[in-house]
Amino acid sequence: MNELLQLMVVAKVDFTILFRRLSDLPVHPGPVAEQLSRLRQSFYVPSTEVLDSQWSRWLERWQAQIRANGDPLEASDSMKRLNPAITWREWLIAPAYEQAAEGDTSALQALQAVFRDPYSDLSAQLAATYDRLRPPDRFNAGGISHFSCSS
Repeated sequence: MNELLQLMVVAKVDFTILFRRLSDLPVHPGPVAEQLSRLRQSFYVPSTEVLDSQWSRWLERWQAQIRANGDPLEASDSMKRLNPAITWREWLIAPAYEQAAEGDTSALQALQAVFRDPYSDLSAQLAATYDRLRPPDRFNAGGISHFSCSS
């Protein structure tokens, strides 16, 4: 786990996306290169050969551990029950609030619908909107880029 957390910091990953992608891998093992390609969808910085090598070694050990400790399908299902497909993201919510202030609540209603079942896989259309990395223009936007429990 410590190695995974270190890799996540170096790759500057989106934790929600990474853990959800990991949740799929036990039932779709495939070549490590394909697995790593799925995980890269959560990286905020381009990967390097060294980082890819570290991720690949970790993935191989992790997959072996899952296979050695039971049914990969059960592992995947368990992970999906703990790792939501969508989480509250201030950079998604703030624009919906702004729209609502102007009288258009459609974005808030769409978010409500998605958040009713945050652990279910999203359709391709919903994933394109909600299951993605934060857009670059939202990184340093005051009140949007970060929030905390005290916000």
